[in-house]
Amino acid sequence: MIGKIMLILLGVFLLILLAAALVPGFIRVSYESGSLRVWIRYAWWSFAVYPASRENKPGDKQDDIKSGTESKKREFKRPNRDQLLYSFDVLSNVLLKACSRTVRKLRVEPLKIHILVAGEDPADTAFLFGKLQALLGGVLPVLHQKVRIREQDIQLFPDFTENRMDCIVDIGIGIRILDLLIIGVFALFGILKWYIGFKKRAEQPDPSMKNDKQVTAVADHDAA
Repeated sequence: MIGKIMLILLGVFLLILLAAALVPGFIRVSYESGSLRVWIRYAWWSFAVYPASRENKPGDKQDDIKSGTESKKREFKRPNRDQLLYSFDVLSNVLLKACSRTVRKLRVEPLKIHILVAGEDPADTAFLFGKLQALLGGVLPVLHQKVRIREQDIQLFPDFTENRMDCIVDIGIGIRILDLLIIGVFALFGILKWYIGFKKRAEQPDPSMKNDKQVTAVADHDAA
């Protein structure tokens, strides 16, 4: 009886975790009248990132200085040329794959951009308006192919009486927790593969050092 109850509780817990993993989290950015706001939203929970409400504590600065001093005391072993080339090839590939997977899973909701187009004179305003229209016409179709977008509201408003541009922006970028975990697991395997190869190449002598030793040996032989 107790075993059945434990299985039921475990099943309910796993269902709750699965439901939570399928709920997307959003980073929301809004700008209007010179005021910028950034916050994170997940389900019914919301957390303000900017402007931040946290104040620095008196001991924070001393802790930062102490940690910086300790980090300076640690010795850093410079990687050799083979390690640098290997890291560039492998890590760039891992980063590109992670970015590609992330972009495919992203969703943008909403995408609201209102731009007040204004120039120094009416001719300049009309020129800027045409340029921005052409830019949006080329960028938006490509963006729709790569990212899922909902609630799109992009408008341009030419103003021939003003000489200063302004805008209203409200953009939300979201991704499911489950997708982030899958992307993170694939990236972790790539980083582990890189780390193993990086350590193996640390055991090999640097070719430049080997050539220097050979040149020195030949010079000593000729001098003798």
